[in-house]
Amino acid sequence: MLQWKSLQAIKEMTDLIIIGAGGHGKVVADVACRRQQWSNISFLDDRFPELDRVLNFPVIGRLESLNKIKSKNIDVVVAIGDNQARLMWVKRINKMCLNLVNIIDPSAVISESAHIGAGTVVFPNAVINADASLGLANIINTSAQVEHDCMLSDGVHLSPGGKLGGNVTLGLCCWIGIGVSVKQGIHIGSNTIVGVGAAVVDDLPDNIVAVGVPAKICS
Repeated sequence: MLQWKSLQAIKEMTDLIIIGAGGHGKVVADVACRRQQWSNISFLDDRFPELDRVLNFPVIGRLESLNKIKSKNIDVVVAIGDNQARLMWVKRINKMCLNLVNIIDPSAVISESAHIGAGTVVFPNAVINADASLGLANIINTSAQVEHDCMLSDGVHLSPGGKLGGNVTLGLCCWIGIGVSVKQGIHIGSNTIVGVGAAVVDDLPDNIVAVGVPAKICS
């Protein structure tokens, strides 16, 4: 019976195609491999055919090859670091009715009451706590922390070691840099970038760059 279950599990495994084979794509592939959920992992990247392999996984075509995918036994995830481009591809894949998946490292700690939108990746040792809500195409990077009741819009990137206190709101395509700390209850606007190591203690508007301790808007 154990042998039959093992064979059945292999039979039911699907393939995974990762959109984008850059540095971010490498980590997504690495996490996906640890999940042991897919029989084959491959990339699409516009550097094909010059780029034909990443981390020993094949690059099988350019991004436009996505239009040729018809099989229901193929999952897709977008591994593009640029927030706007990643969100655009996730929305496009949704319209194509492909199997858009989340990639979550086994070491991540995620509350059962948290909501994670489609096309999101969660990297090693990240924490997402109670009643946190994440939109589409988020990146919760290595050892990042999303505390209770946080609201992250679509296309957000919380970089390695970034920490959000409770009830923080991040706007569309917001990028929180490495090691940033955000005080509880803070609102950070859409398309705003917070630089490495900053401490955010006041709300930040849309479309600005803020750096420092405490974080100040760059002139």
